Amino acid sequence: MEYHTIDKQYINLQDFIINGRILDIGGGGEGIMAQCLGDGIVVIDKRKDELEEAPEIGIKIVMDACNLQFLDNTFDHITCFYSLMYMSEASVKKCLSEAYRALKSGGCLWIWDAVMSYPATADVFLAPLDICFVNGVHTTPTYGISWHKEQSLESIAQFCEAAGFDVKEKTLINQGVFLKAVKVEL
Repeated sequence: MEYHTIDKQYINLQDFIINGRILDIGGGGEGIMAQCLGDGIVVIDKRKDELEEAPEIGIKIVMDACNLQFLDNTFDHITCFYSLMYMSEASVKKCLSEAYRALKSGGCLWIWDAVMSYPATADVFLAPLDICFVNGVHTTPTYGISWHKEQSLESIAQFCEAAGFDVKEKTLINQGVFLKAVKVEL
């Protein structure tokens, strides 16, 4: 089995503080956004086992991001922390469309993910992280997929814009992506 591992990505969440109703898409497993933002968060993941693994923070709901079961204009913020990498291109488009619908006007979508461009011969793609939280505590998860997918900062930004978002900030650090987009008033 051939592995393609990118360089360890350092993500500083020490200054990441947002308020209001927050939805975290794909937040099972380590529950990074729940650990960062606390009990006021709603965490969804389509895999129950991933939610059971996550810290007991916030409200956890088994739900597919491509079919959000929330009313329109419900959330002030939506986060996607290394969750788009697990979705097909069609699913990313649907997820972002659903996120746009569920966000309030002026609401923000926050995305952290990996640039994925690697040899077709690789069986597994791995993205090791070093995450620093507000209290200075570090965690070092590794995210991976076992199917081939290409993803870039530009492709994610284009999908956000196609869903109706105004991309306010996009940053590429090594092979890590950070993007902030806003639901614009229509």
